Amino acid sequence: MKKCFVTLFFAILVVIPATFVEAAYIYVPNFYNMASNKFELRIHFDGTEQKSLNGVKYTSWHYTVHDGKTYDYVNKYIRKINSKHDFHLVEQDGNSWYFAYTGGQAKYVKAFGGNFHVHVGMSGDRVVVNMVAGMHPEY
Repeated sequence: MKKCFVTLFFAILVVIPATFVEAAYIYVPNFYNMASNKFELRIHFDGTEQKSLNGVKYTSWHYTVHDGKTYDYVNKYIRKINSKHDFHLVEQDGNSWYFAYTGGQAKYVKAFGGNFHVHVGMSGDRVVVNMVAGMHPEY
């Protein structure tokens, strides 16, 4: 009887913390990996900014393309995100693309305007990727 209670006690200790866990990281393809930067710098990572818009916290990832192929890299990146089964392109407006995440952890991440989680924008040789809190680029 005593062994039964000890086993049950340890099982409860494992289950209770697991029920309170928030979202883990949701990985989005990394724009930096759209070109080989091994011998020549093609895409430069300029840094990130932590921002908030209408109560939605997000990180803005900034890149500069140095070889004049910005449009090619962005198209490759859009196809890469769209090929993931839990990301869906919800809108395209000029040089901006908007993706919604519908995977298993979607209930843990707050969407921009209630309908998208990732924004990709292109302006000249600069690219910005905005991701809501909880999402991060793959390595």
